[in-house]
Amino acid sequence: MASSRKSPGLVRGYVLPALLLFAVPLFGFWFSGHASDRLDARVLDVVEKQIAQDTALSEADRQEALAFYRAVPASAACADDRAELTNYRNSLGGACSDLRQFGWAHLASWVLLALGLASTVLALLCGLAAFISRPFQYGSFVVGWHVLRVTSALQVLGQGALVVWLSYWGPALWFQRYSPKLIILMAVVAGLAVFMVVVAIFRRPSMDFEVEAEEILEERAQELWACVRRLCKRLQTSPPDHILAGIDTNFFVTEHEVRVGGRTLSGRTLFVSVSLLRLLERSEAEAVLAHEMGHLLGGDTGHSKRLAPMLSHFGDYLQALYEGGMTRPIFYFMAAYRGLFELSLGRSRRASELAADRLAAGATSGQDIARSLVKVSAYASFRARVEAKLFAQDEQQASVAIAQRVAHGFSEYAQSEAVHDDLQGAVTPHPFDSHPPLAARMENVGVQLKPADMAQVLLEPVTSSWVDTLLDAEAIEARLWGVYEARFAQAHDLALACRYEPSTEEERRHVEKHFPPLVFEGKEARFEVRMNYAEVSCAEWEQPVPFDEVASAATAERMFKKYLDLQVTGEGSKRRRSICLSRLRDPDALLQAFQRYLGRHQYMRAHRSNSEAA
Repeated sequence: MASSRKSPGLVRGYVLPALLLFAVPLFGFWFSGHASDRLDARVLDVVEKQIAQDTALSEADRQEALAFYRAVPASAACADDRAELTNYRNSLGGACSDLRQFGWAHLASWVLLALGLASTVLALLCGLAAFISRPFQYGSFVVGWHVLRVTSALQVLGQGALVVWLSYWGPALWFQRYSPKLIILMAVVAGLAVFMVVVAIFRRPSMDFEVEAEEILEERAQELWACVRRLCKRLQTSPPDHILAGIDTNFFVTEHEVRVGGRTLSGRTLFVSVSLLRLLERSEAEAVLAHEMGHLLGGDTGHSKRLAPMLSHFGDYLQALYEGGMTRPIFYFMAAYRGLFELSLGRSRRASELAADRLAAGATSGQDIARSLVKVSAYASFRARVEAKLFAQDEQQASVAIAQRVAHGFSEYAQSEAVHDDLQGAVTPHPFDSHPPLAARMENVGVQLKPADMAQVLLEPVTSSWVDTLLDAEAIEARLWGVYEARFAQAHDLALACRYEPSTEEERRHVEKHFPPLVFEGKEARFEVRMNYAEVSCAEWEQPVPFDEVASAATAERMFKKYLDLQVTGEGSKRRRSICLSRLRDPDALLQAFQRYLGRHQYMRAHRSNSEAA
């Protein structure tokens, strides 16, 4: 059954949030003008009262003086250096200093707005240029990334300073008072935001690409290596430097550095799936390999290698903007630019996939390409179904045995209606590319397979597989499946601990294996906090607070001490329970544990509701 939920769309998902970039400058622009007008009005009010009370002035002089002060407000006099206004400026005292601040804030807001508009135009131009061609795509992203990260850093600095200034003048103007704590807090937040952005700009991006696989040396797979070299010669491209064998549901080629078993491999690397090779005839596997070599010939892997470090750096920069608090509006703007670029990237990647398919069809045959696509897509879909069904079970499994479940159930799946639904919208998984739908790829190589033909392709026994030529294929597959299934079992074990609302002793022990009772000692002998999977208690409370009654939780500072405040529901009303973190030996450990245990309880309630609804 299709989900009824809709994606937010381009406007709601990217455009509207990106406009938050202008929120602080627009408010600063309005506020500085409003403050200047308000101060002008106050000065004029005082002046008018003084003129009205001055009995030495004739009526004509009084009207002339009033007309002058109404025509020349205090802000204009403070900004004018003419000698005839010197006495006027001197009479204003400290008002000129305040008005100059309003003028500077007005100008700063204008600059930030202009910088935001210029950044928007640049982002649009770079984003649109990326659709022209691959060289334009790379060049536009280089320009966009280097310029926009500088302009966004300037926005963080400028908007941070403006927010600190507003934290003083807002209360001072409207309430005739100010809060030193608010100003200090805003200054700390702004300083932290600037620090995080600067660090993110100069941080070296993480480029580790780790693959669970084993390298296939040529002496252990001479026929496979010879086949790959033969295909590369036919396509007139250089062969890969390494071949890796794994159990993932895809094939791919890359020029990135790859970490395998503690080693780092450089150069051209081809990954082959042993599990998929068992399903493919040699000619079908050669079509897949020719497709991957087509990526080398087309320059796809080289383009990806050049672009990947900047994309990774951009991702780290976005993360810093997201976590910076005050930098969230700048994050939305930069995320919108990244989203626009991803559209062009997806378009070029899909075009590259279709081009690689056509090259492979020329080197082998369109029929082999189509048959291999059907088998790879069906296997990937069925394995995903098996793993999802297994992970959704609410009881422990003696053995997950994913490999056996997939091998034994694939034939039945191939004859079911589910395979047709899966293949209709199938997109082959790949770590680097956005693959077009299966139907588009088969049409691209001039082959049409009906549902009955696809089922026949899946049910035909494999007469000759390249796996037969790999000396260590079974041992490699067994080792990799063992590691994968052990990790899957651990994840499922933790998931069960999060799902259970323990109703039996066995379930309680399982939950407490991952969420054991904890005691946090205080700096004083009689002060401690206790926590288990169901509740939290403090020595100062009359009774524990069940997690089921915690409506919200937040940290706060009062009288130079830090607290964890819980809004607790019960008996038809809300009440607050607080833990003084400053009195604990390790307050950070308590906060981390509380977040984890409360998160487990919330996940358990959501799972229970979903199960009841299902």
